[in-house]
Amino acid sequence: MSVVVVAVSSCASVVIPPEHLEREQASMRAAEELGAEQVPDAQLHLQLAKDQTASAKQLAAAGDDRANLMLSRADADAELAVGMAKLSTVHRQALAAAEDLQEVQSRSSSNPISTSPMKGTP
Repeated sequence: MSVVVVAVSSCASVVIPPEHLEREQASMRAAEELGAEQVPDAQLHLQLAKDQTASAKQLAAAGDDRANLMLSRADADAELAVGMAKLSTVHRQALAAAEDLQEVQSRSSSNPISTSPMKGTP
């Protein structure tokens, strides 16, 4: 009897909570929308997330309890890709701001503002 139970349980699939899968999918979409595919490190983690999601689905279909763990790894990699894409955007903006500041400073040094008092002022 126990042999039959083992055989049946080894063929059962593992259920991945839909909200877990949806959260992971949303993280991957966010990474893509933030341009993770243009940031090498973010692109790597986004691809890892996609691969791990596919593995999680295969593990779940095979009845492997590691499916949810694999999906958690995918979610972590997708979130890391989001963070890296955001960091890249902020870094580009900071560089642009620094260039703008340098341009303003160079203009102000070539056209100094007169600080001498006006004639007729006490």
